Amino acid sequence: MGRTKKIVVGVDASPASADALEWAVRHAGDGTVQAVAVCRMHPDVCGDGNAFHTAHRRVLRTAVEKLDPAERARVEQVVVDGEPGPALVDLARDADTLVLGGHEYHRTDVAVVGSVVAYCVRHAPCPVVVVPVGAGGEGADARLHGAAREFR
Repeated sequence: MGRTKKIVVGVDASPASADALEWAVRHAGDGTVQAVAVCRMHPDVCGDGNAFHTAHRRVLRTAVEKLDPAERARVEQVVVDGEPGPALVDLARDADTLVLGGHEYHRTDVAVVGSVVAYCVRHAPCPVVVVPVGAGGEGADARLHGAAREFR
C-alpha cells in the first residue's frame, strides 16, 4: 500500500465536517491535510467578499483548533470561491483522497446523502471517503465500513 501524500477535506460549520477532518488527520500518515472551506458568495456578484472569506476562515480555524497541537501543524487551511462540489473536485485533482462529512437527510425511512457528497462521489478523480456523523474518533473505521455506499 502506498504512502498518502495529500488528503483534501471539505469543511463547513457542521459536526460531520469536524469528524471528517479528524478522520483525515488520523489517516494522513506523514502526508498533508488540506482543509477547504468553499465560499459560495462570489465577490464579483456580492461586492467585497472579505467578510465572507473571514467567516469561512473562522470556520476552518475553529475546526482545526479542535485537533491535537501536533496534528494542527500538518493542516493547510484554504478558502476558495465557487460551488462546493465542483470546487472540491477541482482541488482533489492532485490529492490521494477527498474526505467529506456525511450529512444524512431522511425522506420517509430512507437516508439520502447531500448534493455536495453525491456530486463529489460521482466526479472526483480520486477515492472519496464519506465520514458519518460521530465517526471521527476511535472505532470509526468499523462504522465507516458498514456505512459504505455505491453512488457511481
